[in-house]
Amino acid sequence: MLNPDLELARRFIAINHPAGEILLCAVTGAHHYGFPSADSDIDLKGIHLAPTVELLGLDTPTQTYDRLEIFEQEECDLTLHEADKALRLLLGGNGNMLERNLSPLQLYQTDALPELQQMATAAICQRFGRHYRGFFNGMRREHQSAGQPGVKSLLYSYRVALTGIHLMRSGELEANINQLAPEYGFASVLELVSYKREHAEKSALPAELDQAHRAGWPRLTEMLDRAIEDSPLAAEAGNRSELSAWLVARRVQALG
Repeated sequence: MLNPDLELARRFIAINHPAGEILLCAVTGAHHYGFPSADSDIDLKGIHLAPTVELLGLDTPTQTYDRLEIFEQEECDLTLHEADKALRLLLGGNGNMLERNLSPLQLYQTDALPELQQMATAAICQRFGRHYRGFFNGMRREHQSAGQPGVKSLLYSYRVALTGIHLMRSGELEANINQLAPEYGFASVLELVSYKREHAEKSALPAELDQAHRAGWPRLTEMLDRAIEDSPLAAEAGNRSELSAWLVARRVQALG
């Protein structure tokens, strides 16, 4: 397993720090999903709290803070959402926001981290199913439209569908394809993981291997649709007031 350099990531953020406080920042992407290549970038996704005084003036603070560059020979891709936007996305069923909250690869053990993780877990509902179904459909289109279909987009199609199936059935987030694929009857997908680890991030797939694994899409589609339809989860997140009260308290605390 290729592990991300967390210390390098912390150094990168130290010199690319937004105004305000970073509440959490996690490694997501291929490292979180269990199929990094030697040349995979480090995807850093998090939540920051803008200085409270900036909310009181005429200029709206940055809601999304992005930095992408080669740092110490590693490509680092940093995206931070301001807490207001992050919590609204979470309540709306945004799976990317859920994954950054619950990724096991956290860069900072802040006092906000366990609170955000608890609230993110409590917000899991059927709305997230729509996110993963849309993401799955998008990855299939991207893969099919490529001149030379790559292993990355095919793996992503399986990963997002299986994450959605597991989440809708169990209410638990699992993003690692090495855990999900065998559990749901797609153990052969692990050969794609091995192929990607042994090749470059944007490697094209041999046509036979590509077609063999595209053949699993109809079953994935059926399983995902059924998991959403039969999900025991609540239709909507029930903790909006808790999230709002938490955000107010954090802003007041930051104001001092």
